[in-house]
Amino acid sequence: MANYKMRGNDLYNHSGHRIATIRENDIYDNHGHRVANIRGNDIYNERGHHVASIRGSDVYNEIGHRIATVSQIRTSIEDSMGGVSVVALWLFFVR
Repeated sequence: MANYKMRGNDLYNHSGHRIATIRENDIYDNHGHRVANIRGNDIYNERGHHVASIRGSDVYNEIGHRIATVSQIRTSIEDSMGGVSVVALWLFFVR
């Protein structure tokens, strides 16, 4: 069983505490601070710096090294459907 679970647009830890929320193209932490922005297949941090890209089923960091696959990320977050937003949640809160 995964230590993290998706319920709607919210990410919860193993204790049931909400740790992140997806709103449109932004990811917010549990205090309401924006931590990431999604533009197409690219993920940017709160300061606008590029941190990752998705190409096919692979996730690449800002310098182009493959760091994970979408299927690996889906196994660490229960009930996730995959996609760029789940990858962003994984990058900032799970990894």
